[in-house]
Amino acid sequence: MPVLELDMMIAFVNSVDRLHNVASNIFDKIVRGELGNAAIPCSAYMEYELILKSRGYSEEEVRLDLEAFRSLKNLGEVPLTLNILLTASRLRAMHGLSYFDSLHAASALAYDKVIISVDKAYERIPELKVMDPRKITGPERS
Repeated sequence: MPVLELDMMIAFVNSVDRLHNVASNIFDKIVRGELGNAAIPCSAYMEYELILKSRGYSEEEVRLDLEAFRSLKNLGEVPLTLNILLTASRLRAMHGLSYFDSLHAASALAYDKVIISVDKAYERIPELKVMDPRKITGPERS
C-alpha cells in the first residue's frame, strides 16, 4: 500500500521527535500487517544515511540503523530505477520539489501512488495521494 517518507524514519528512531509516537504507531501497524504492502524508497534510505553521516554518526551506527529497518516484518523497499530518476526529474521541473522529495514522490508514483508524510510539498502532485500519518495511526502510544 503506502510508501513511507524520510520524516517517518527519522521520527521513528528519534524519541524526542514531535512525531515519534505517530511514527512508532505506523511502524507497529506495518509489523502487524495492518498497512498492506508498506515500503520505503531506496532514495529515503540514501537520504537517511547522508543525514546521519553529516551528523557524525559512524559507519557502523548507520549500518546498524539500516539493518534494523530491513529486519522489520512486512516492510518492503522501492528500488531506485532509471524510470524513477526520470520521473523525479520531471517532478522537479513541474512542481519545484527538492531532489530527495522528487525521488521519494517518483518512487511512490511507481509503487502505488500513495505516500505517508507530513511534508506539504507532495500535495503539489495531483496524481499522488498524501496520507498524513497523524490521521491514520489512531490514538497515540505513550
